Amino acid sequence: HFRSPCRLSGGSTHFRKELDYCQAAFLNELELPPKIGRNHALKENVFMMIVCVDLRIPLFLVGKPGSSKSLAKGVVGDAMRGSHSQSVLFRRLKEVEMVSFQCSQLSAAEGIISIFNECQALQKPHNSDRYVACVVLDEVGLAEDSPKLPLKALHPLLDDGTTGAETSDSSETRVAFVGISNWALDPAKMNRGILVQREVPDNRELITSARGICSTDERTLQLMDTRYIDSLAKAYLEIYLSQKKEGREFFGLRDFYSLVKMVFSLCKSSEKPLPKEQLIHVVQRNFGGLKLRRNDPVEVFCRHLNLPYRQDDADSNSVSLVRANLSAATAMHDKSDETRYLLLLTENQAALSIVRQRFLTDKNPCIIFGSNFPRDQEYTEVCRNINTVKICMETGRTLVLLNLENLYESLYDTLNQYYVYFGDNRYVDLGLGNHRVKCLVHRDFRLILIAEKETVYKDYPIPLINRMEKHFLAMSSVLSLEQKQIVEKLETWVKQFAEVAIPSLSQREDGNEGGKRNFQIGDAFIGYHNDAVATIVLKMSRNQDDGRRLSKSDDCRKDEMITKCRFALLQCARSEE
Repeated sequence: HFRSPCRLSGGSTHFRKELDYCQAAFLNELELPPKIGRNHALKENVFMMIVCVDLRIPLFLVGKPGSSKSLAKGVVGDAMRGSHSQSVLFRRLKEVEMVSFQCSQLSAAEGIISIFNECQALQKPHNSDRYVACVVLDEVGLAEDSPKLPLKALHPLLDDGTTGAETSDSSETRVAFVGISNWALDPAKMNRGILVQREVPDNRELITSARGICSTDERTLQLMDTRYIDSLAKAYLEIYLSQKKEGREFFGLRDFYSLVKMVFSLCKSSEKPLPKEQLIHVVQRNFGGLKLRRNDPVEVFCRHLNLPYRQDDADSNSVSLVRANLSAATAMHDKSDETRYLLLLTENQAALSIVRQRFLTDKNPCIIFGSNFPRDQEYTEVCRNINTVKICMETGRTLVLLNLENLYESLYDTLNQYYVYFGDNRYVDLGLGNHRVKCLVHRDFRLILIAEKETVYKDYPIPLINRMEKHFLAMSSVLSLEQKQIVEKLETWVKQFAEVAIPSLSQREDGNEGGKRNFQIGDAFIGYHNDAVATIVLKMSRNQDDGRRLSKSDDCRKDEMITKCRFALLQCARSEE
């Protein structure tokens, strides 16, 4: 492998083994949170981060959500404390002070330059051989979408540690740099440092990660290893490859890890294999919100777990899944069993009223609406909303967010649920840009994001989607079987009512295109939308149990309900034409 006189016995195989031993030596000295797998991704990320930070070599970590980038940053920052480190190995390395900068579309070059200047000021009074300050740009790829082009400021900062306007005659001004991104950046930036790019893990890597998650209990690990781990890994890979063929990557590694944690916790508490119904429920909790045309996630997991599957096995009631999430979060006491926060996909913002009426009736939720109005996009308004989020986190108040896409980047650390514990309290970073603060997270705090289904599918960043438990919640989701039958009859009646048999009236002027279009249901009923009939049926029901009391034998009651709903629809009908 190496030519004489530096020939290495064993060649490249020997070299790879030595490198692997060195990576393992660093990883084994780290104290990881429970239910964290010591997989190859974490091992390589930790090794490269330690070496590059200690030597002040710029490093770019690029990989899909769930590839242990943020975790590596956290554990390395906790371990490299110089002479104060718990590990003898890390006492021989430099003390590291990591200063994070949350990138977003609002980022500017001045903010990035200021964070470098802050780090230079931090390490100036210290011995450069024993202390290093490190700039960490979180989600640096998001800043590429900023119209201000802030990442251009990185070129001279990574080359010689200056802004380009001045010259530096001392290596002591250079600070360490780590850029974390979910996708590759411009080569002009990445070529100025070392690039570590994580690819999609294979089946072996998934199994290793799942075993690491389950390693806290040996008996349960044996049960998981025998019955579930291999099948869950194969099923996830099939779903992942299937969704890539259909478009965006909606499900990711975080969904798989959450699934494994949930199955492990249930097996540990019951000390026996899970029944089929419970397994299906767990799959729906972690792989919901999207209907794949080719593969239904429940069917795929049942097939790999050798469970019989019927179409009606899948509980399509999203309300019960959302309730399970909120109730599990309330009853959770184990620090390692954190329930993910909710992303509710909806139509016509129907999920907001459902959440308020079904889940938050006995609470006082804080609801923040965003918009595309210019003043709502300003930096000061974003900071004001972040302060409201901080207050809710500290007081344990449930928070509901709508149309606040410019705020969500600031919540990535919160959504990661990688907390710092001090006594019985837990803290997490919250902020925007270089303005960050450790925020107390109350045990009762819950976060719910509500967004239009098509907006999530097309525009939401994949890192945000993967961090949350996803469900589709519309008015049709809360209907009972009998109410759904009434809705079907009313929708048939609505279509018949809106039919125009006279050719001269079957088309209407199109104000947008100047031509003509076919007569639609919305032309007959003002404000009609897909959930209109379902909303009226729920409105006409005197209470939630009305739908359950409607039975097939009670035809009179059904007819009365249909008549009331028709009358309500006719009140919205147009009088002209």
